[in-house]
Amino acid sequence: MLRVLLCCGLLFSGNLLAKEIPALLDWQQRMELGTLLDGMVSKVNVGIGQQVNRGRLLIELDQREIQARLAWAESRVAAAKLQQDEARRELDRSLELYDRTLLSNHERILAEIEAARADAYALQTDAELAEIRKEREYARIKAPFDGIVVNVMAQPGQVLVNRLQSIPLVILADPSRMKALAQVDAATAAGLSVGDTVKVDVQGESLDGEIILIGLEPFGSDASGVAEYALEVIFTPKQGMQLRVGEQVMVRIDD
Repeated sequence: MLRVLLCCGLLFSGNLLAKEIPALLDWQQRMELGTLLDGMVSKVNVGIGQQVNRGRLLIELDQREIQARLAWAESRVAAAKLQQDEARRELDRSLELYDRTLLSNHERILAEIEAARADAYALQTDAELAEIRKEREYARIKAPFDGIVVNVMAQPGQVLVNRLQSIPLVILADPSRMKALAQVDAATAAGLSVGDTVKVDVQGESLDGEIILIGLEPFGSDASGVAEYALEVIFTPKQGMQLRVGEQVMVRIDD
């Protein structure tokens, strides 16, 4: 009987060494995606809850105007290249004639000016083409990482005016890494360090977690008025877990 009591006492004292802190789930990585362009939404290719891979086209704006400007810019680049090549050939011919004293210095300078003008025009058209190609990329919103679609705020036919502020069109989160948000008192915070390993109890599983933030300023206070500080822990959910933001979990700190 004494042995049994001693064993129970050891188990009980071991539990006392573990501090359990209630926490709420949040995304470790969450991103609101939009565009800098004005325009009309033509395609919405995803829905809420859909898993997407990096680079997946999510939303596309009407690109008819951009395509027309792109064709115009490409034709200007081609014309500028022909003009530049001809100006350089003319400059080479002028320099050869000048070396043979068959061309005046004034005519040589004019040929150099014309070649420089053609080079400048070619650079200008290249820059215009690059700008339009950049706009075409902005008109096609792609997933920047593997994730899950949290919300979609765009619909085909929606008109966007982003002159003053970009409007979020879709929200993407990474479910492969989650964050547990908790609050601890000053004494508990003082005994912790960023990088410490803790346990996160979620849906009946005890998972390894890592402290990534310990607040330095009060986040709030408990019922008795004691200041509490933010504590953030990241962890990797098990395969197949369906976790939601706001779900309550437990952060367990073993002394």
